[in-house]
Amino acid sequence: MLWGLAQWIGPLASLAMARILGIRLGYRELALISVLRLPAKYLPGGIWQSVARFAAYQRLAIKNSDSMTILVVEHVFALGTSIALGSALLLLATHSVNTTRIAAGLLALAIIGLLLASAWLRYKQLHARGALPWILKLALSTCLFWMLAAASFCVYWIAVFGYDAADLRLVGSSYLLSWAAGFVVIFSPQGLGVSEWVAGHLMPSTHPLSVVVIAVAGFRMIAIIGDLSAWSLGLALSRCWSRGSEP
Repeated sequence: MLWGLAQWIGPLASLAMARILGIRLGYRELALISVLRLPAKYLPGGIWQSVARFAAYQRLAIKNSDSMTILVVEHVFALGTSIALGSALLLLATHSVNTTRIAAGLLALAIIGLLLASAWLRYKQLHARGALPWILKLALSTCLFWMLAAASFCVYWIAVFGYDAADLRLVGSSYLLSWAAGFVVIFSPQGLGVSEWVAGHLMPSTHPLSVVVIAVAGFRMIAIIGDLSAWSLGLALSRCWSRGSEP
C-alpha cells in the first residue's frame, strides 16, 4: 500500500537531519525508531509518537537539543511541503481568479517558510561540512512522502467514487491542504474533524457535504491499516536483525 510505503520513506528525512547535526545513525536505526512507534500516534493527544521518538533518541545518547531539533524541523518541513504541494496542484487545476490568488499566496508563504527553515539549519550548522546537500535531501524526502500520501488518498477516492468523480489534482490538493489545516489546529489531535471539514469544503464533488466528509473520514481507516502494515513489517525486521546480531 502506498501509505505503508510512505512510512518507510519518511525516515529518510530523519537520516538527513541526523547527518546535518553530525549524528552517526543509519537509515535502519532511524526507520525502526519511527515505524515501531507508529501506534503511539493514535493515543489521545496526538503527540505520543514524537514523545516516543524523543525517548528513543535519548536512549541512544543523542543530546536533547538535537533530538528536539530533529522533531521540530521535520514537522516544519512536513507542514511547509504539504502546503506547497497542495497549493501547486490547486494552481494547476483551478481557473478561478480568486482561488488562483489564494493558492499563489499559500505557495509563496510555504516556500518562504521552507527557505527560512533551511537557512536556519545552514546557519546552525555553519561549521558542518556538506550540510547543504543533506538539507536538499531533507526537502526531497519530505516531498516524496507527501506525494505518496496524496497518491494514496487519490487511489482511495477513485475506489469510492470512481474515475470520473473529480479532477485528481483537486483531490490531491484538497487532501494536502486539509491535512495542513488539521495540523496547525493544536486543540484537535491529528486534526480530527478539522481536516474532514476543510476537505469537505475544498473537495470538488456533486455529492452532499455530509457524504464527502464521511468519505474523507473513511481514509483514516486506510491510514491505520497502512500504519499497522508498516509497523508489522518493522517488528518482523527488528526481530530478524536482532537474531542475526546474536553471537
